[in-house]
Amino acid sequence: MRKRFSDADLLETLNKVSERASLPAVWRGKLNKLLVESARPQLRSLRALLAEGERINFFIPELAALRKCVIRGNEWMDAANTFLIRKQSRKRSRRSRGKQPVNDVTINGADDRDPGDRPDGGLDELYALLREVENLGFDCPEIGNLQTLGQHAEEAKHKARHLLDTVDEDLDREAFVQECERLLLQGTSINVHLDEITEVQKIVTREQLIRELEESEKKNDTVTTLEDIRHLLTRARACSLPADHRLMKLLEDKQRAGDNWEERAQSILAQPFKTIDELDDFANMDANIPIDPAVLDRLLAALAKAQDLDKQAKVWLVPETGTSRPKVQDVMRLVQKAEKEYSIPSISDLKRTAEIAVDLENRCEDVIKNRYQHREDGDLFDMMRKWKIYAADHLAMFALPMFDKLDKQLVIHYKWLESLPWYCPEHKEPEAQKLISDVLEATRPEEDNPPNDEYYTCICTLAVRPPPPGILSDAVQCDHCFARFHGDCAKSGGSCPFCDHNHWNGTIHKERAWHFHLLPEILHAAPDITKNYSEHWKQLEIIVHRVDRLTAHIGQFCMFAQQPGNHLAHFIPHVRHYMRKLFKLQFQIGATREESYGLDLAGLHRILAGQPPPVKVKKRRRPRFTFGQDIDKDWTDGTRCICRGRTPYLHGYKQVECEVCNKVYHTGCVFYPDTATSTDRFVCPLCCLRKNRTYPYSEVRVKHAGLS
Repeated sequence: MRKRFSDADLLETLNKVSERASLPAVWRGKLNKLLVESARPQLRSLRALLAEGERINFFIPELAALRKCVIRGNEWMDAANTFLIRKQSRKRSRRSRGKQPVNDVTINGADDRDPGDRPDGGLDELYALLREVENLGFDCPEIGNLQTLGQHAEEAKHKARHLLDTVDEDLDREAFVQECERLLLQGTSINVHLDEITEVQKIVTREQLIRELEESEKKNDTVTTLEDIRHLLTRARACSLPADHRLMKLLEDKQRAGDNWEERAQSILAQPFKTIDELDDFANMDANIPIDPAVLDRLLAALAKAQDLDKQAKVWLVPETGTSRPKVQDVMRLVQKAEKEYSIPSISDLKRTAEIAVDLENRCEDVIKNRYQHREDGDLFDMMRKWKIYAADHLAMFALPMFDKLDKQLVIHYKWLESLPWYCPEHKEPEAQKLISDVLEATRPEEDNPPNDEYYTCICTLAVRPPPPGILSDAVQCDHCFARFHGDCAKSGGSCPFCDHNHWNGTIHKERAWHFHLLPEILHAAPDITKNYSEHWKQLEIIVHRVDRLTAHIGQFCMFAQQPGNHLAHFIPHVRHYMRKLFKLQFQIGATREESYGLDLAGLHRILAGQPPPVKVKKRRRPRFTFGQDIDKDWTDGTRCICRGRTPYLHGYKQVECEVCNKVYHTGCVFYPDTATSTDRFVCPLCCLRKNRTYPYSEVRVKHAGLS
């Protein structure tokens, strides 16, 4: 046999097992000894014995009763410590983190609240604890301390009662208050609630409050904070200051005044639109009224903001010399910002003025961009001149970029008007009514060719016809071109305007002494506002377009007629026709500034008028044909056909009428197709022969009546 352990090891193990097995008996012996030695054992000894028993991992019947006793003792100790400990520890006892002992039982109903969270108890509770500990059967130092505390509390209660009984007696108030304060100082070391001590505390607090208020009155230290007044009233009510006391009434009056002020202030702040006068009333309020500084700061901030807005509005409405002008958009942003909270007269005035400026800017922008619709009476430029006057008188405080841009174009426009040859400095506007009338009359497209009348020889557009018999004519005749003129027309210059070049080279004065070549330059030099809205520019455009067309016609004619091979006398009416138009217009016309079609036509007229008269060639008269149908009478069926009514079977045959001679033919005789419709034209063979036209439906042959 081989042994695994030695005898010594086995004996050692046996001793350990025996020692461990005897632990419950040993613990029970200690418990019996503790209970035998004293009828009221110390609580700490019971706690130590309980802790030792819980460490034994074996069921012990006595341990449950001991635990119950210790738990009850701990509860009593916690209640006693609320009186004995001045500063309770807020830290809870730590629980064991190890394995829970077998003999550990969950403690139900135990009050584990921190003793510092409980209010002080009264003497009744203290005596109840002392009576309770007599039946618990343990002893501890806290019992004696609690008894001593009860004695001290009784002494303090007796002193406090004595002071309360003598409070109304005529004593030295200073010494009485000092005595109360000493008692309160003594009572601070007693964690026992005493109603008498509380009453003494009220006396001390009341005296201190009265002293503070009286000292404030002597120093004229006015309390302006509403919160301070409310705090003082709370202190006065807490210390039972009588309601009929002078200082109590004073505090209540101040609180009412402060409450009224606060109510009015909150009402003003709650208004959607505040006025400067309402806000200014709070800035100049009575200094004796207690206020809420936070509310006052809000009021003053609102007042300062309103005053700044009012100041800025007045600065913009009445600017100083040399200050920069604000944009209308910035002004409207300020107005919108102010109208969200305030009602300020200067802001309202600024808004009305700014709205007018915005409307003016929008109108000017529409005019510049050619989208303005002029719906009012009067000329647009006269209205824009009124805009300019109004802006200079009432809107000079704003920066108006679109108006300034329009104003620059207006200056250019009026300079452009002055550049027009027919501008009248006296009336300060162009006078083009007579000019446009003459241009329209002289440039009619339907009068490009001269009239086919030999009596149209005058420089005017009326014919010079012979007078009735017995009436003397005032007409005169040119010795060179033999053109006849009315008496009144002959007075203009005293010479023939067709032959005399002095009518066209500027020697004879004319009101329209300018060259047409100047007008297109003036037309294109106009600013945009003139091109878009000016009637004078539109009239000039009509003049340029109409006269330019006439210039092209005259230029082509002159280029053709001035060639030597084209100097024909039958061109004289054309030359006179164009010279009448130029004489009506009065101003010079030419392809370039140096050319004058008037001079060219006058020279051409002298050349053509000196040509010998053309020899008239007699026209050969066309023969007149007479057909048998022309002398026949209508047949019995109303026809006058080429069959001449000699075939009876054609009676009632289908017929067709010639649209020229209105004679009726048989369709078969003239080979008119049956497929023809009523809309097809029919010209008979005889009419086609007379007009030397081919008959479309058949070949036509003519036979002389004398031939068989």
